[in-house]
Amino acid sequence: MEPRAFSRKPAAAAPTGPGTVDEAVICRTPADFHGLPGRLVLGIVLRPYLDSVVLTATEIIHLASPLKVLMEHGQLVENATARVAMVQARTPGHDQASRRAAIRNAVAETYARASAAHSAFAALPRARPPVETVLALPADKTPTGDAAYDIRVALSRELAEQRTWLSKLDRLLGVFRWDRDDRLAQAADGVIADLLGATGAAEELCGGSPAPGALALSLCEMMLGATASGSALGPDRAGELNALFRQGRLPQARDAVLDRIRRTLRSPQPLGRGQPKDEADLFKGIIGHVVTRNGVVGDGAMAEALTIRFSRRLEQGGASAFRRSIPGLAETIGDLFCRVHYLCAVSTAQAAERHLGEIVDALDAALGNELLVENMVLRTADASSLARSVAGAVEAIAASGLPAEARPRLAARLAGLVDDFARRGRLTHGLRAQEPVLRRRIIRLAELAVSGLVREEGALPVLRQHIMEIVKQPQFQADLAERNGNDLAQAEVRRLYALLDRLRQGAPAGGGRAAPVPPPALLPAPTPAPVPAAAAIPVTPCSPTVPTAPTVQAPVRREPAGAVALLPAVPAAASAGDGRCPACFEPGFAGAPVCRACGYPARTDNRPGIHLMPGALLQGRYRIGRVLGQGGFGATYLGWDERLHVKVAIKEYYPTNLIARLPGDPGVVPFSDEHGKGFAAGLRKFLEEARLLARLREVKEIVGVQDFFEENATAYLVMELLDGRTMKRFIAESGGKLDCRRTLGVLTPIMRALQAVHDHGLVHRDISPDNIFLTTAGERKLLDFGAARHAARQEANLTVILKPGYAPPEQYSRDGRQGPWTDIYALCATMYCAIVGKPPPDATARFMEDTVPGPSELVSGVPPAFEKVLMSGLAMRWQDRPQSVRSLIKAFGAAMGERDEAVR
Repeated sequence: MEPRAFSRKPAAAAPTGPGTVDEAVICRTPADFHGLPGRLVLGIVLRPYLDSVVLTATEIIHLASPLKVLMEHGQLVENATARVAMVQARTPGHDQASRRAAIRNAVAETYARASAAHSAFAALPRARPPVETVLALPADKTPTGDAAYDIRVALSRELAEQRTWLSKLDRLLGVFRWDRDDRLAQAADGVIADLLGATGAAEELCGGSPAPGALALSLCEMMLGATASGSALGPDRAGELNALFRQGRLPQARDAVLDRIRRTLRSPQPLGRGQPKDEADLFKGIIGHVVTRNGVVGDGAMAEALTIRFSRRLEQGGASAFRRSIPGLAETIGDLFCRVHYLCAVSTAQAAERHLGEIVDALDAALGNELLVENMVLRTADASSLARSVAGAVEAIAASGLPAEARPRLAARLAGLVDDFARRGRLTHGLRAQEPVLRRRIIRLAELAVSGLVREEGALPVLRQHIMEIVKQPQFQADLAERNGNDLAQAEVRRLYALLDRLRQGAPAGGGRAAPVPPPALLPAPTPAPVPAAAAIPVTPCSPTVPTAPTVQAPVRREPAGAVALLPAVPAAASAGDGRCPACFEPGFAGAPVCRACGYPARTDNRPGIHLMPGALLQGRYRIGRVLGQGGFGATYLGWDERLHVKVAIKEYYPTNLIARLPGDPGVVPFSDEHGKGFAAGLRKFLEEARLLARLREVKEIVGVQDFFEENATAYLVMELLDGRTMKRFIAESGGKLDCRRTLGVLTPIMRALQAVHDHGLVHRDISPDNIFLTTAGERKLLDFGAARHAARQEANLTVILKPGYAPPEQYSRDGRQGPWTDIYALCATMYCAIVGKPPPDATARFMEDTVPGPSELVSGVPPAFEKVLMSGLAMRWQDRPQSVRSLIKAFGAAMGERDEAVR
């Protein structure tokens, strides 16, 4: 028997107007009207009414009493019918009158069938609940003869007894715990779909009355996240739903949630109820859930909804806003695979048919974005997942709505990205900075070499060569010798053997140009000890089984016939001619086996095959000592001027991603002709800078260049050796922050020097606390100009190497216009860091939501006028920043109530 509550009309206060609906599927048969798309529309147009009586669309459809009460609200049903018919009439071939008639007929048929079911169920015995009674009957002996329909009726009768949304949900979740019949689980899935579309139910489930965007985000997290089930405070309904979603047992509910999220995004209603930042954060959170490396959850319809929501942020709306929003939204997605999947998905949307050219351009830009490519290769956990992601993105391009002539080209370009990245030396350079443990670095290289992502005619020889170079390093041999007793290291060595065996089997036969794979004699044998599951390194299914061998306690030093020496000879520990150590040039080394000051030769940072070794002589005058610092585009050595008998700093132009130094040879060679072009361009700029810096000797804040020359196929700068500390260290030693006046005191001399640099037509491009030096004599010095790396990158199509937080947006773009304003951004970011204790957000993170907290929001004592000038220097558009350092100095002086004599 159906609940007595529906023997009368609902309270007069119940809403009578239809809910807002802007799209509705065309239903032709009763199955269409009762299916999920039809119920979703029914739930929307009758939402105010259904919420007031706490009923789902499934219950209304299958129970005669509540459906009769609803039909007695004639105006409500008529208004809802008219609204749906009007929306459906927009579809070609349909008109409002015919759709209204079809809906009326469907309502009548639904009521007739529900009434027949009511009579049939009334004849059943009442000893057991309706669901158990129907499940106990043969499929052809159920009350109406339609088992699936009767299960839904029985479930609806039980749910109608529950007068709260959460009690209904508890009954539905009990179905899955019971797990006796797939037909019942399918019916429960359909009702959960209705329930998650009910505003009241979703709010009760998520807690409170969240804003539309917050509710959509909560549903995203519940459906697509990884919430753990179980709660000590009561039923963890969200956790149970999350588990069912992840198990794939709620397909209808999944579609319903996606429909709700999509409609929320398309709605003109704001996502949040607070500041614009709240709106942006909610939107970003939804994107993070629905745009994945496996595709866009919800396909083209979801991608279209995301684009529409993004377009509402633009001042100019309409079709042009949608067109401009496609690349705009794509640029906010920081993962290359996610960006590709979004662009492919949105290309299938009807609204994007006229904008396919812009989508192709956006895909080309994404595949040419070196930061995205670098992150794709280096931040993907393993080579197998990288290969799967590449294959999935290639398939997405092939299945997209893009022009037929563009799809093969884009797919081929994407498929070759990893090979191109490795061929240009970016892979080895990035891994060198990311992974200090040599065995893990070589494992990653070998994984990529056998992944199928690199080609024999492309990067495979480069990877083989680099693997050989790592194997030859004494640190690597020593690391392997010390692995005994370390289960993780043992597992990694076995993994390495398996990979090298696969790589060796795939090496070309005969005297090809590819570098050889290291023979077993170069490596100690793997240990046969079993590896605990927690420490095991996964081996790809196609990896061959590695034969075990006895443990080797020390690195093997024998070489196969014809093999090159494992290591270049270490120079003899000879003194610098007057008894000084050849590494640190301190006296008293003659005759001693080890320098007491620096530990040379037992300890040295000069790496064979990369650095010049201590004792090397340049120009017959400058002696090379220990390494002082190593960057991506150069190494700086301690030097000794044999003529003047003074210590100097010697900077070598050595872009590690373009060139290599042959073991035992001080000369350098580029990796390829393409790398050679970039190296030559950077070398020219390096020497041009040297000449200009030599002319700027009168500017005491610029480190003095004493000499420069070319040798060993590269170039060198001889500079004064500074004694002191960097501004970064100075800030740390001052408690992590400086006040505004002290910050200006440190940086004003640097600003004056920078103005002199700009007056000579030079841009520094690399200002940060690392490149500002405070000497023990109280002077300020500006270090390390970045024009050489800029020129090398432009010529060789390299990934830009920038300091996050200090580089302005134009430095991330190959075509970005750079000038004094570029240095002004970095200078103001340096000030910001000194005052706040951390740099401002990276420019790439500000593209979507440009919100940089003012220093006064984070620390006290910041004058408003000073903050205004500082924040103007951090503007994203270069036109909005001060255009010269001179004007910046004046502005800061005025803000602090001072006059700067240097700019009067």
